[in-house]
Amino acid sequence: MQKPASLSDWFGGNTPASHGDIHAEYAALRGGAVVLDMSTLGVLRVVGDDRIAYLQGQLSQNILPLQVAGNGAYSCLLKPTGQMLSDMVLFSTEDAVLIITPPHTRLLVRERLAQFVVMEDVEVEDVTESVALFHIAGPLSAVRMKPFALQEPLPLWRNGQYNWQGTPLYVVRTDRCGEQGYDLLVPAHSASALWQTLLDTGAQPIGYEAFNVRRVEGGIPLFGIDMDENTIPLEAGLGERAISFTKGCYTGQEVIHRIFSRGHTNRSLVGLHLSGAILPSYRACVSAGERRDAGWVTSAVRSFALDAIIALATLRNEYSAPRTAVLIQHERSPIEAHVVSLPFVEPSRA
Repeated sequence: MQKPASLSDWFGGNTPASHGDIHAEYAALRGGAVVLDMSTLGVLRVVGDDRIAYLQGQLSQNILPLQVAGNGAYSCLLKPTGQMLSDMVLFSTEDAVLIITPPHTRLLVRERLAQFVVMEDVEVEDVTESVALFHIAGPLSAVRMKPFALQEPLPLWRNGQYNWQGTPLYVVRTDRCGEQGYDLLVPAHSASALWQTLLDTGAQPIGYEAFNVRRVEGGIPLFGIDMDENTIPLEAGLGERAISFTKGCYTGQEVIHRIFSRGHTNRSLVGLHLSGAILPSYRACVSAGERRDAGWVTSAVRSFALDAIIALATLRNEYSAPRTAVLIQHERSPIEAHVVSLPFVEPSRA
């Protein structure tokens, strides 16, 4: 699995960092509606009469509600050790379950999901290259979706299928940056027309930098950046979002339940409020007390809402309490910081 070294790797070379003014893009995200091209995300299609029962035995979330078209879920695919292979968004249609993965895990997820199919009526198809995926977000995103027949906001993870200009359009309510948001999937040949229609309705184009500022403010981890194949979902705060603690067996369940019954992990994703104006580098070492290797930085941005440098970091639990003082390694001199509770800025997801 190729691991992103930066946000530009994660979003791909065709996704701009900005369309010219990151401050204006951020303001539009917080106060209006923006659209971001996320076609680098993987899209898998699972078909067959046994698809729901099969996925139920593979994934960390309860998939049974997806027996009803229109339902969805956020879940993880785990190793037997409880560590993550990927996170994903799933949603059901009349004849399939569609899975949206990070860009660099789609092949791994497809291979893993197909690996254990023996007698089940299940087939896993990679349809990434045949679809385009845009994300529209902001408090006015549902209003901008009305031309597509979305008359009121969908509940989180719910989806609807619409006929738009004679082509199928899937709209999925997601939670990618802490603002009300929707993933839109259309056939690739309709991508340009959909993008232009979204702009015509009043949505403003946004690059990944402004989107990332809001994501970090919202305390939402990104797979491949803030969590990876060495992360147990509970360490990244995904217990409520991605795991069912009442469903039956799935790969990695024993480890997850052992940690859950113990009541804590050994390390956690936390927020850091930094002194000064220097952005620490990815994986910069964090020290605390007498421990030089207390953790590491995963994402760092200048928050427009707080007018400060903030970061997501993985820290050992003994240093994860709010107000704990830490030092972040930097080539000039260590950066002083302290731990804060997530999210930095309360999400707006109504």
